[in-house]
Parts: sequence; structure tokens; C-alpha cells
Amino acid sequence: MHLDYRITKPSTLRGYPLHRMVAGLTGGMPFLFSDEGNSLLVRSDAEVAQESAKPVKTLTVGELTAFELRACVSKKKKGKHIYFPLKDWRARHEWLQRQGEKNGFEVLTVHSTSDIAPIDDGRRSFKIDQTDFTGILKVIDQELFANGMVKGIGSTAKTFGFGMLVIE
Repeated sequence: MHLDYRITKPSTLRGYPLHRMVAGLTGGMPFLFSDEGNSLLVRSDAEVAQESAKPVKTLTVGELTAFELRACVSKKKKGKHIYFPLKDWRARHEWLQRQGEKNGFEVLTVHSTSDIAPIDDGRRSFKIDQTDFTGILKVIDQELFANGMVKGIGSTAKTFGFGMLVIE
């Protein structure tokens, strides 16, 4: 069973060091995480700390919920990630609609902000798209939605805290 854990952290700790820290915490078990400033939200089926554990929220078909998602939005061309221009919110919203179809939800309202995030994992440094979505979604397939909650949304940058669909 996948659980969500909220863990206090220094607000200045970011990026790949967070990934290494969470990987150690979960003992190498698959996980997603979201950096929320002074805390981390970690989702995994590894047992971390029972006192802070909450089951991953499940929704049924037709339910509405507010959501947050940090994603690396791109399209692939000849195996390379092509990022949309930062001001192209329409392409980003269309990307999210396609992800919703794959993951059992329909986006009813959405707002996004975009930036280019520098990544330094200690061996190399590069830049990736960082798009933060907030909005309201409606569950259209309970099984696909539950899978998206534990596997993440999108395929890029999960190592760096992207792809975790956060609902309360």
C-alpha cells in the first residue's frame, strides 16, 4: 500500500540532494516526492515513519478535486526532449490534457507557470523545463487515476521531484 509522508526539511535543500536523501529514506524502493519549501511530501510503499503516514488519497469516478503538479513538459523528437517556449501556456495545458487521458482524469480548470530549472547532480549540470500546474480535475477512470497517483504524471525529471500529483 502506498503512503504519503510529510517530512520537515531545511527550505534551502533542493534538487538532486533531495532525491538522494529520499532514496536513502525509502531504501531504494520506488518513490515520488514534492518539495514544498519547508517540508517534503514523499509517496512510496516503503515503510518510513508510521506516525506521519497517511494512505494515498483515492477518488472515485466523477469526484472533483483541486490539484498541484510540477512537471517537465516536453515533446520528443528523434529521442531528444524539445521544450515549449516558456510563454506557450496553450501547449502546456494541451500536454496536461493528454496526460489526464492517460491517467484517468479530465482537467476542468488549470493555471500554469513555467521556468527553466537548473539541475546539478554532482556529475553534470543541465537545464529542464519546470511547469507548475494548479487546478481542478475530475476523475474519469478510477484505476488509471490510482496508478497515476503512485507512478507519477509524465515521464521526465521524476528524480528531481517532478511528476507527483498532489491532492488534499
